Amino acid sequence: MFVRRRFDSLHSQAESISAITRGRIIMRAGKLAAIEQHWVRSPVSVAQIWWESNHGRLRGDECLLDYHVPRGLSAFITLDYIRSGSETRYKTFIGACHVLNEIARLRHCSAIVAHVTNVRISDRLLERLGWQRHLEHWRGRHYIRRFYDGYPTFPSRYCEA
Repeated sequence: MFVRRRFDSLHSQAESISAITRGRIIMRAGKLAAIEQHWVRSPVSVAQIWWESNHGRLRGDECLLDYHVPRGLSAFITLDYIRSGSETRYKTFIGACHVLNEIARLRHCSAIVAHVTNVRISDRLLERLGWQRHLEHWRGRHYIRRFYDGYPTFPSRYCEA
């Protein structure tokens, strides 16, 4: 049985969090609840997405964001999956995105990449969050959040005091 390491303080545990290569950000009620280290990357299937959207929705104001650092490409983070429920507030979702940006800063990453399949996540929202279309000749909606010119300031309101 694998024991997941959990971190509940982004800044006091920054060194350990920056070493995570496969993880999950857990946000509740607009605040960071934890960052978990996963030992293996669990690929997301279409069946899993269908099941969770119809039967396994999160309850309450919660958002889970899974990410990994591709092997051999430590300057990048791949955003794998975002899971939320019908009661998840915008602040909680945006907070998870800010935490991911902060993890990228701690790791000195150049960019975060994602393949967006949910049509409810609009191009306009992604652009407002600093994402740009990427690999437009590939099938699907590929986006990148670049940090070549620096990292955004992390709003501390998303972490517990």
